[in-house]
Amino acid sequence: MSTEINLFEDQIEITDNEFEVNLEEIDEKVRQHVKNVIEALLFSYSEPLSLQKIREVLDTFCALPPKQIRQMMEELQQHFISQKRAYRLEEIAQGYVLRTHEDYAHYIKILHQQKRQDKLSPAATEVLAIVAYKQPVTRPQIDAIRGVDSSGTLMQLLERQLIEHQGKLDAPGRPSLYGTTKEFLKHFGFKDIESLKKIS
Repeated sequence: MSTEINLFEDQIEITDNEFEVNLEEIDEKVRQHVKNVIEALLFSYSEPLSLQKIREVLDTFCALPPKQIRQMMEELQQHFISQKRAYRLEEIAQGYVLRTHEDYAHYIKILHQQKRQDKLSPAATEVLAIVAYKQPVTRPQIDAIRGVDSSGTLMQLLERQLIEHQGKLDAPGRPSLYGTTKEFLKHFGFKDIESLKKIS
């Protein structure tokens, strides 16, 4: 019985090794496309993106083991550094995220100050109203009410400090919870959230 199991394990090892060898021979165009997809995913996602989520997307056109994906991400990381890009690929909170290089923090701060003086778009007003009345609320809950993706709008509201992260929902995936801030109360002239509820 033990001999059969050992033979079976040997077969698995051979298959895995053959798979890895084939991965090393991936066409350069395909390899570049994979890295471009990873960069696009990170660029579009405001929170740390787990390796598992990245792998799930890549599996739709090119199945790769985690080791190979990490290798390509390291290549992306080095590429950003060598090209002196204004952002970096960093691993934080058990996920990956694109973050602005610290050398440009001053300019980002100026931009955010200017944004806070801009008028809110209809989409931002809608999302802010949902957060204000439903808080704490998650992005999927907001999306369900609006019927469209709210990721970009939430980022704008976070940048303008009108909303903030208020922990994680104790549910699968542990999505972030959002609520309004003191800046929100100042911006709209409310004493507190209870004042807002009285006019609803």
